[in-house]
Amino acid sequence: NNGHDESDEAIVQQLIRRKILDKSDQLMIGRILPHVMNAELLSLLKGRNPTVMIKDLAASLLKIMIPLQPVLLVFEAIGNGDDIDSSSFCLTNELLVSARSQCPQMLLISIARKELDIPKSLFAMTVPIHLNKMQKSDMKSFIRSLFCEPGMIDKNMRVDGDVADCIYECTKGCPLFTERVVFWAMRKKIIELDESRNRVVINSTLNGDPIGRLRGLLPAQLNEEILEVLNNLPHQEMDALKVACCLGTMFRIERFEALKYEGFYESLLAVIASHGIFDKIDVEHYKWKHIAVFEAVESIIISNERIEIHGRIADALNPLTVDHVEGDAQFARHYSMAERWKEAYSQYMEAGKKAERNLDFLGALSLYKQAESCLKQMEGQPSLEQMLSPRIAIGLCLRELIRYDDAEIELEYCLNATNNVSEENKASIEFTETYLKVITALATLKQAQSKYLEAIELYDRALPIARENQGLHSQVWLANHVAAYAEILRKSGNVFKAKKLHSEALEYRTAAVEVGACTILELASSYTQLGCTLFGLGDFSKAFNFHKKALVARVEHLDFHHSLVSESLNYCADVLQSMGNGKDGIALGMHAANIRKTAFGTFHPAYAHALSVLGSCYHSIGRSYDALELLEECLDICEVAFSMSHANLIPNLMLYGSILRVTGNLHKSRSVYKRALTIHKKNFGDGNEKQRKGMEDQLLDEMILITNPKMKAPLDMPIPSIQLESEKEHLLICADFGSRPSDEYMLSVASSLQQMGILQLVGVICVCPPQVERADMARGGMDSLLLPDVPVAFSGVSTDQMNNNSVLMFKSDYGRPSPHVNNSGVELLTRALKSAPDKSLVLMCSTCLGDAAEVIDNNPSLFSRAVKEVIILGSVKPLKRSKYLEPEECGVALWDSYAKKVYRHCQKMKIPTVSLCQDISRGFPFPCNYVDDLAT
Repeated sequence: NNGHDESDEAIVQQLIRRKILDKSDQLMIGRILPHVMNAELLSLLKGRNPTVMIKDLAASLLKIMIPLQPVLLVFEAIGNGDDIDSSSFCLTNELLVSARSQCPQMLLISIARKELDIPKSLFAMTVPIHLNKMQKSDMKSFIRSLFCEPGMIDKNMRVDGDVADCIYECTKGCPLFTERVVFWAMRKKIIELDESRNRVVINSTLNGDPIGRLRGLLPAQLNEEILEVLNNLPHQEMDALKVACCLGTMFRIERFEALKYEGFYESLLAVIASHGIFDKIDVEHYKWKHIAVFEAVESIIISNERIEIHGRIADALNPLTVDHVEGDAQFARHYSMAERWKEAYSQYMEAGKKAERNLDFLGALSLYKQAESCLKQMEGQPSLEQMLSPRIAIGLCLRELIRYDDAEIELEYCLNATNNVSEENKASIEFTETYLKVITALATLKQAQSKYLEAIELYDRALPIARENQGLHSQVWLANHVAAYAEILRKSGNVFKAKKLHSEALEYRTAAVEVGACTILELASSYTQLGCTLFGLGDFSKAFNFHKKALVARVEHLDFHHSLVSESLNYCADVLQSMGNGKDGIALGMHAANIRKTAFGTFHPAYAHALSVLGSCYHSIGRSYDALELLEECLDICEVAFSMSHANLIPNLMLYGSILRVTGNLHKSRSVYKRALTIHKKNFGDGNEKQRKGMEDQLLDEMILITNPKMKAPLDMPIPSIQLESEKEHLLICADFGSRPSDEYMLSVASSLQQMGILQLVGVICVCPPQVERADMARGGMDSLLLPDVPVAFSGVSTDQMNNNSVLMFKSDYGRPSPHVNNSGVELLTRALKSAPDKSLVLMCSTCLGDAAEVIDNNPSLFSRAVKEVIILGSVKPLKRSKYLEPEECGVALWDSYAKKVYRHCQKMKIPTVSLCQDISRGFPFPCNYVDDLAT
C-alpha cells in the first residue's frame, strides 16, 4: 500500500477530497461503517423515515459504484443462518431499482443454501440460479479433472463406467461430495489411474467382486467422509474446530483474546496448514471454506459441550474494552447459547441500542425481541426496568417505522404495568427512571399521531420528574426533554409556553457546547425549534435570525444537499414570505424542495411541506396559478401520508382555500375552509380559546372575501417598473436557454447586477423551438436566481426554416411548466415598450431577431421611441459603398431577413446597435468563480 492508510475512514476521506463523495454521503455510509463518522453526527439522522435513509444510503453507494462498472456485489448472511435480514433486503431493493438508470452494469448476488424469502418488490429483478446436481456425463468430466494437474486436463482420459456408476450412486451428483469421495478413494487406493490405458479404474488388487467392494467401502454420507478425516486430528486441533464452529461461519480472532492464550489460535493455524478448512479474509478474519465441513463439525458437538464452548467464548469477551463488546449481536448470541440469560439479555439490549444509533430500526426491533425472550429464561423475577426496557425500546422502534398502532399497544402495556406497581415501590429511583421513559416514549408517539392533548398530559407528568432527576444525567439530556415538551406545545398552539421552554433548552445546549458536551449541529436544532416558535408568535424578524443561524451551522458542517440544510432553507423561505418578501423566499424554497425531492422522494410529507412553503411564496407575489399546482401536489401527498383529520392538513388547506379564492374557484374554496375548521375543532377542541378564535377570525376574513370577490388573479405577469431617474439599465433579453451555457451565465450575471442595483431585467423571450420548453426552463432558472417577478415569453414567430441544431436542448434541475408563461414574444415586447419611457429599454438578442422584426413591422414608432440600444450576437459585413451596415448571413434565410430588417430600422432611426462576434460564446472560457464572486 506504499505506506498509505487504507482504513475505511481514510478511503472515505480520500473519496471526499476527490469530489466523488460529499459530507452527506459520509454521514450515510456511517450507518454501515460507524467508525467513518462520529456518533454525534450520526445522531442527526434519528427520526428520519427509514425508507428515505435506505434511498440516501443507496445513492451514496452508487456514487462509488458507477465509475467502477461493471460491478459485482455479493450479499451473504453472517452467522449460521441462511436468511438475509430485512434491512439488507431493503437496501438490495433500492440499489437494484436505482441501478436500472444509474448503474446498469451492476450484478448483485445473494448466496444461500436454501430458498430465500424474497420480498415481492424484488421478484421482477430476481433471477434464481439453482446449482443442481451433476449429470453422470458431467461427473465423469469432473472426476477426470481431479486426476489431472490444474489447468492441464487430459481430454483423452476416460473414466471406467463402473467407477462412475458407483460414485454417482453414492454422491447423487453433489460436486463437493464427489470431490471428497474421489480423493478419499484415491487415498485408500480403491481407484487409480491406469496409465497404460489412460483410464480411471477400480484397483485390480481388491479381493472378490471389485464393484461390490467399491460400493461397500464408499462413505454413505458426506459427513461420514469428512469426519473420517477430522477424527484423526489431535485433540487440541479438534477442540479448536469445535470452538470455531460455535463462533460462526465467519469470525475475527482478535475479538477473543483469552482464547488465543488457551492455544486456540495456534491449533487453528495448524488445522489450516494441514487441511485448509478456512479461508483467510484479512488479518485474523477467517471464514469456513465449505458449509458442509462446518455442519459436519457441528453435528458432533453434543448439547452440554456446546453450552460449555459458548461459555468459554463468552468468558473470552470479558477482558475486551466495553466499546468493542457492546452492541454486537453475535456476542449476545454466545451468552444466549451458553444459557447465561442475564448477560445475554444485557448484550441483546446493547446490540439493539447500537442498531438504533445506526438507524437500523428493523434490526433493533429483532434484537429487542431476543432480549425479551431471554427474560423468560432468567431465574427469579426480573426487575420492572428489565421487564419493560425491551418493550419501551420496541415501541420506539415501531414509532420510527411509522407503525403507530403496534407501538401504541407496546407502550400502553408499559404504562399499565407502571400503574400497577405498589405505592411503596414507586418511591425508588429505578421506578422513577423507568416511568419517565414510558411516559415520554408514549408522549412522542401521541405527538406523531397528532393527539396533542394526550401528549401534553403525559409530558406535564414527565418534565417535573426529569427536572428532579437532572443530577443523574447531563444538561443535554434535560435539554432534550424540555425541547420535546416545547415542540408538543408549539404544535398544539401554545406557543408562549413553548417559547419559554425552547429558550431554556437553548441555554442548556449553548452551555454544553462551550464545554464540548454538545455539537454545533445539536445546537442548530434548538435554533430551528425556537425559530419556528417565534414564527408562531408573529415575531418574524427574530425567527428569521434563528433559522439563518441554523442554516449557517448546517451548511458549514454538512453538504448543501443534506436534508437538514433543506429544513433550514424551507423555514427561512417561509419566514421571508410572512415578512412580505416572498420574492427572495422562492429561491430558498426551490432549493429546499429540490433537495427534499431527492432525499425523501415525491411521496413524503417533508417534500409536501416544501411544496406548501414554495406555493405560499409564489402566491404572495401574485403567481397564484403556480401556487395552485404546488398545493394540489402537496395535498395529494398529505391525503395519503396522514389521516383524514390530521392537524398537519390545516395550514395546507387554509393556503389552498386562499389560492382557490384568488383564482376564481369560490365554491371549492368555501368547502376547503370548512374542512380546515372541522379538522381544527377535532384536534384542538375548545381547549385553546385564543387559538380557536384566531382560527375562526381568519376563516371569517376569508369567507368575507369569498362573498365579495375581486377580479380573478391575472395570468399575465406585470412588466417591472421602468424609472428613468434611476441609474439602472433596463434590459429585455431574447435567447435560446438550454442550447449554450453562455445564455445561462448571462442570466446569472444579470441577476447579480440587478442585486447590485446596476441593472433591471424587464423580460425574457425564448425563441427557437421547442420554445415553450425553453421558456419553462428559463422561468425555473430565473426563479432560482431571485428573478421570479420578471415575465418570460416564448416566440410566436414562424420558425419552420430553422435548422435542426436549434432543437437541441440540455436538461434543467429547476425547469417546470408554468401557467404564467402564457405570452408570445411579440406580446411581451410590445407591453414592455408601451410601459417604457422614451429611450429607456435595451434589447439584447443572442438568437433569431424575429420578434423584434415583427414589432417593427407592426409598430415602428413605438420601437423607435422606447428602445435605447440594441445588442446583437452576430457579425456584420465589411462596410463598402452600401448606405447601411448589413449582418453576416447565418445560413437560414428567414433569420437573415429578420436581422437585416432590425439592423436597417435601427440605423434609420439612429438607435445605437452593438454587434458581438459569434465566437465569443463558443466554448465560453468564462470561469464559474467569476459568477460566484458577482453573486457574493
